[in-house]
Order: sequence, then C-alpha cells, then structure tokens
Amino acid sequence: MFVEFLNQNYLTVLIALTLMVVRFVFKEYKIPASRFVPIITSIVLISATTYFLNEWSYDVTHTPGIVADLQWHIKFRTIVSIVDYVIQPLYVLIELMIIVPDMKNRFLFSIPAIINTILYATSPLTNGLMFKISEDNTFLRGPLGYTIYFVTAFYLVVLVIVSIKSFKDNNHRKGTLLLFIICMMLTSMYLEYRYWVPGYIDEVSALSILIYYIYLISVYQQGLRESIAQKELKIAQDKVTMLQEQIRPHFIFNSLNVIRALIKKDPAKAADGIDHFADYLRAHVLTLNGPDLIKFDEELYNVKAFIALAQPSYDEPIDITYDLKATDFMLPPLSLEPIVENAVKHGIGKEGGYIRVSSDLINDNYVITVENSNLGKIDYTEKERARLGVGLENTRTRLDLQLGGSIDLNRMEDKTTVTITIPAKKE
Repeated sequence: MFVEFLNQNYLTVLIALTLMVVRFVFKEYKIPASRFVPIITSIVLISATTYFLNEWSYDVTHTPGIVADLQWHIKFRTIVSIVDYVIQPLYVLIELMIIVPDMKNRFLFSIPAIINTILYATSPLTNGLMFKISEDNTFLRGPLGYTIYFVTAFYLVVLVIVSIKSFKDNNHRKGTLLLFIICMMLTSMYLEYRYWVPGYIDEVSALSILIYYIYLISVYQQGLRESIAQKELKIAQDKVTMLQEQIRPHFIFNSLNVIRALIKKDPAKAADGIDHFADYLRAHVLTLNGPDLIKFDEELYNVKAFIALAQPSYDEPIDITYDLKATDFMLPPLSLEPIVENAVKHGIGKEGGYIRVSSDLINDNYVITVENSNLGKIDYTEKERARLGVGLENTRTRLDLQLGGSIDLNRMEDKTTVTITIPAKKE
C-alpha cells in the first residue's frame, strides 16, 4: 500500500519535503511565516493520505473478486472523508496567514473554517445533510456538502483583496504572485469539482506555499542587502564628517607656524615636525580610502603622531602614559585618536595635567580607557562644543555599526574618562 501511495503522491511528498528543507536551510532568517510551514506541510501530507485512503477503500469494495467487510469500509471512509473535508479549507486559511502574518482579527477570519469543521465533524449525526456513504460504499454529497467550496472561496476572495492592495501599494511583484497562486488554486478546485483532473489540489496547494515562501526568502535577502548598503553608506558619511571635524584648519596652520619657527632655531626639530605633520595628515586623509578596520597598534601610531605634532605648542612635555594589556584586536580608524586629541585640549594646561591610555580584555570585551585631568581649555564656544559632540557621536556610530561597540563618557570635577568597549566575539 505504501508503494502505491508513493506512486500516486510522489510529487506531493517531494514538494512537502522541499518546503521543510528550505525552511531548515534558511532557519536563521526571521521570517514570520516560517512558523506556519510545519503546519501546512502536515496538512498537505494528511490531505494526500486521506484522499488516497478514500480512493483505496472505494476500489477495494468495488473490485470484482475481492471480499471486503463493507460495513467496516463504510465507517472507515466516513471518518476519512470528514478529515479530508475539514482540512481542505485550511490550505487557503494557512496560506492567508503566511501571506499576512500580522493579520488583525485572525479569529474572525478563522470562523468559516471552524463552522466547516463543526458541520463535517457532526455529519454522521445529520442523516446525510453534509454527506453520507451509501450501503455500497459510494460517497453521496448532501445539500450542505458544498460549504467546503464556499469557505475556500471566501478565503480566496480575501487573497484577491490582499493582492489588489499590494498593487495599490506599488508592490507589483507580490500582487502578481498572489494572483498567479489564486488562479492555480481556482483552476485545480474547478478541475477537481468537475472530475476532469482530480487529485491535484494537494500538489497545487503545497506548490503555492513553496513558491510564496521562496518569495519571502528573496524579500528578506533583499532587505538584508539594503540594510548592509545603508550601514556602509552611513559609515562612509560618518568618515567624511569625522574628517571634516578632525582636520581643523587652525590646528594645521598652528602646526605649520611652529615648524616654520623651528626651521631657523632648530632645523632638526623642524624636520621631525614635518615628519609628524605628514604622519598626522596621512592618518586622516588615507582613512577615506583605507580599510574599514585597522589594528589597534596602527591606531596607536596615529595617536602618537598627533601627540608628537601637538607637543611643540606646550612648554612642558605632554604627560601621557600607556598601560596596554590587550592590543591584538581591530577597531575603526581614527576612533581613538580624536578622543586623545580632546583629552589633550581638556587635560593639559598651564598647570600641567596628565593623560592615561589603557587597554585590556575584560569579560570577552576589549576595553580602551582614556583618562585625563581637567586642567586644559574649559571656555569652549557653542560651535566648539557642538563639534566635540558631533565627533564623539560619529565615533560612537561607527563603533556600533561595525563592531557592536560603544562609548561611555564620564566627566567629573577633576577628571574626564572616556571608555570604548568592543565585543571580542564581533571584533
């Protein structure tokens, strides 16, 4: 019997298995419709089984030379027919829930299927009102036996409305696909009703769900690509904004004036100043065309290039110390250097001051801390405060988008601490 069942329903079983395999392969995709796939697969297989058993029971009792327990087959076929006609409208109902996963008033839309279930489940008590199996094991449809078609037609009308709405929302791909699925369903139902091409509702229903589920996967992948593209565009825009904020003309002019003054007094220091100035510009300008992430050691080189370039503007050596317990990780370029640059302005003044830069691996996170005393410039203009805020926010955005990292700022009366946290598993 199993071989005969497989012979008649091979395509149905194959489509159902394909649907489950596709769902398993793309299980990491957060598609709301995925939770309905096992349900619709079960319905497809149950419907195929009941249809086969119905035909098998009829053939057994109407084949000459085969002696069968007619009463048993009548009861058996009654149960199988009830199950078959209860679950058939569920095809389109589940398909509707897959297409509109956030459908409101879901219970109200389920009422026709519930009524159909009650009518067919109680059919043995209604004396053929829905259907009955005659004494020779023949299926006879009753006056209310057409409710299955009315219920299915109701759900198809709802699908038509959804498809029309999709066209109005300029979602032509979804609308066209839904109309195609509706046409397939209506055609198979009509052919089944006329007994012209019977036995293909299961295959068509399973194929419809498979087609639409693959469409949902393609929509999800397109959404992922658009999201990635938006993130890359955001990062690129932040890079440009960051450079506009960090390469400040007055700092460049001051550096050039210092180098010019050193040319006559101390040519060796002037040459070093030119080297530091070149390193500073290289670190900033090449960021536009450089990699999205660089090694921490490279970013530390940018920090030291800035310190060396800023040093001539101070009478005493800039007191900056490094406590680096973790350096083998990546981060966006110019994410630490601007913070140190602000630390110099805030922390170093006429009375001296200090800057402490540390890095460590703590609880699966790379933690970079920049601490400075508050002895530097405090009378910032509104424009300068806005620039500082934009620079910090740009760095925070790039850390979040690229590494899932974060920045915390803690400003106290005597010191300011900026903490960068980068998850090690995302680095």
